Amino acid sequence: MTTATQQDQTNQEAIAKRIVELSNNVLSTEKKKSGIIVLKYESGPYSNAVVVRKSRVRFLIQSTDLFEKAKKERFNPKPEDTQNVTSFIEHKVNFEGLRLRDIEAHEPLFKEIVNESVSFIMGLRPKKN
Repeated sequence: MTTATQQDQTNQEAIAKRIVELSNNVLSTEKKKSGIIVLKYESGPYSNAVVVRKSRVRFLIQSTDLFEKAKKERFNPKPEDTQNVTSFIEHKVNFEGLRLRDIEAHEPLFKEIVNESVSFIMGLRPKKN
């Protein structure tokens, strides 16, 4: 018999795996601490593109059109709390209660959101000479 914690962890891992697939495998999975899975682009500073938690998934969204498109699909995306100050806090957007079946039912939307997150984080990366 699985516990609620084990089920939550399995759901998180399935969501993370699907997001990696939608990124065409440019993101990799890194468990940070209990209850959090970080999807990274490469490594080092400015590499966390998506964060999967038990109750929400955080993406980086710059496009107001994409944000509005998610709202039209009734996902109720919420910007990260602005009291937690970072240089790009206004682009951190939480999707509360996001489930794997939501991602699969709206795959084109989430592929676009994942690609936006990857593009955003790539733009923050230090340029290589």
